[in-house]
Amino acid sequence: MPGFDSSLYGDEVDKLVRAEVQTWDVGGVSPSHLEECIVTGADLGKIVYRHTSVETQVQIALWTAVLVAIDNFDVDAAATAEFAERFHIGQAQLHPLLDRLAGTLRRMHEFFHPHSAAIIVSDSVQCVSCMVVDKENEERGSHPASIEYLTYKRLHNGLGDGYAYCVWDKLHFPDLSAFIQAIPETSLCFVYLNDLLSFYKEEVVGERANFVHERARVTGKDVQAALMDTLNDTVDAVNRGRRILQDGPERSAWEGFLEGYVVFHFMSPRYKLKQLFESSD
Repeated sequence: MPGFDSSLYGDEVDKLVRAEVQTWDVGGVSPSHLEECIVTGADLGKIVYRHTSVETQVQIALWTAVLVAIDNFDVDAAATAEFAERFHIGQAQLHPLLDRLAGTLRRMHEFFHPHSAAIIVSDSVQCVSCMVVDKENEERGSHPASIEYLTYKRLHNGLGDGYAYCVWDKLHFPDLSAFIQAIPETSLCFVYLNDLLSFYKEEVVGERANFVHERARVTGKDVQAALMDTLNDTVDAVNRGRRILQDGPERSAWEGFLEGYVVFHFMSPRYKLKQLFESSD
């Protein structure tokens, strides 16, 4: 996907996202750090979900930006640990970014089927909880029989279900039954493609606390074999998804999502893939 023309995507989503973020209290996050979150969110919204309305793309972009900010800038662990309880009882959060996330989640019903919105909200709450659990358990090794737990954990801390349901917004796809059976495959594609396409940037900085390295440790394989196993699992999920969705607008939206997700990783500076391929020319 190197050389993909970014001019195919308009500036409207970027402008709307930036206008909204300017109203946020971000709790002292530096402008340069916040910029990275804005770019990642806007790119994901307008590239991966370009088949949805501009308003939906903006909502996904804002949701993504605030989640990246919470994850990147190490919101106080005590504040993060209380997010779920405070969200459920409607209390103010202990950090402005967490308040912003809560407000964003409460608008999901405007863009997605009621069931879809409920899953997006619950998956987001679980993701924040996983940030706490993952840090508490980062020194503990994985059990040799825990390969299913690795996938379970990855789906939750990677928001697999949440981003899967975003593929089919309620404006264009009001019939939940037309796509719900493909949600498991879409969730796996979302997290596994990210694991594959973010692997380079993580290897460059020597990061080992990721799904591929954990998979290698649990299975007793080398990292290259674990990477190929993840690729094969992704291909299998794609093939199953195509069989489930067959032909029609739901399938077309899904194919566009997959293509856009790959393009997003090559275009986003976060993943460093563009510079990798440019340097190899």
